[in-house]
Amino acid sequence: MLNSLLPFFHWVDRTTIGNWVRDSTWAFASIEVIHLFGLTLLLGTLVVVNLRMFGWGLTANSLADVASDAIPFMISAMVVTIITGMLLFSAETMKCYDSPPFIAKMVLLAAALLFTFTFHRHLTKKDRPPSPASKFAACLSMALWVSVGLAGRAIAFF
Repeated sequence: MLNSLLPFFHWVDRTTIGNWVRDSTWAFASIEVIHLFGLTLLLGTLVVVNLRMFGWGLTANSLADVASDAIPFMISAMVVTIITGMLLFSAETMKCYDSPPFIAKMVLLAAALLFTFTFHRHLTKKDRPPSPASKFAACLSMALWVSVGLAGRAIAFF
């Protein structure tokens, strides 16, 4: 499957942005710092919402209120993280081509986004007492997003 994407990887590798990030002294490091800040904000908002799904923390507020208050921060963090991730990818495209952690990260990212905006979002729309389903969703949400971060970190070692 990845062989069919080789022309795309070559194209991204030769883009002006990819060359600039790769050849600049500070661009990659600066973009990576912003990427990590975005990931930290994303995980922070998810932790707050997931703890509330467990019935812990911010118990004076409804789950729906906590989730709706967190959404703008979560969306902003996702946008920042995805944009900076694409910039980082453009600088290391051919390294990522054969990287098992990169493939794992992309699969996990797709699963985390899908889960966050479907099942997880559905559970946070109404204020319900913590249930086994909400606790499982909170655990799965954190596992998926932490796995995305760990797979991303592993890219540097392969």
